[in-house]
Amino acid sequence: MHVSHPSVVGEGGGKGKIVGTPPGEPAEAIGVVEDVGRGVAEDDAIGVIELELLKLVRHLETFGRRGSLYLHIDRAGYLALRTIEDLGPLSTKALASALNLDASTVTRQVAALEAGGFVDRRPDPNDRRSSSILLTVGGREMMAGVEQERRQGIEALVDAWPDSEKAVLGRVLHKLNTSLLQNGRSTRVD
Repeated sequence: MHVSHPSVVGEGGGKGKIVGTPPGEPAEAIGVVEDVGRGVAEDDAIGVIELELLKLVRHLETFGRRGSLYLHIDRAGYLALRTIEDLGPLSTKALASALNLDASTVTRQVAALEAGGFVDRRPDPNDRRSSSILLTVGGREMMAGVEQERRQGIEALVDAWPDSEKAVLGRVLHKLNTSLLQNGRSTRVD
């Protein structure tokens, strides 16, 4: 794969390069700005990914602490609600599998969501020992409110980006999340 390296101004005003974007891609300008001479090898894509993921996690943690987004439901609960909405009513075991989490962790999350009135448990007609978890009206409303606020925040971050770059970012993030799940790793990167 040929990689283009157009010159740009890097951090601190030094000469930099955009790395990792092959010519002809829909969003050719997407790349990582690297300062020449800072010790980051141009061909060290894994090193760039590692560092950028580290920075991303830190930014997301900082934004999460500053905002009021998760006052009524935490991020894990929101993801559980979105998963239940996508997959429909399901058992705790199925939800744990979909979230790539231990069943005991999901049991605690579901208990908190149930206490908040966001989900209900209904007996499974095929197995009386099991129950299905489903969204309540309040759960759908809470999820819709958090989703709207999250979408507005994301839109503000990428507002100046061309639509093609937004689409590429969405595809790459989906591919990364799929790889994390397929490899059986936790979706947490520390």
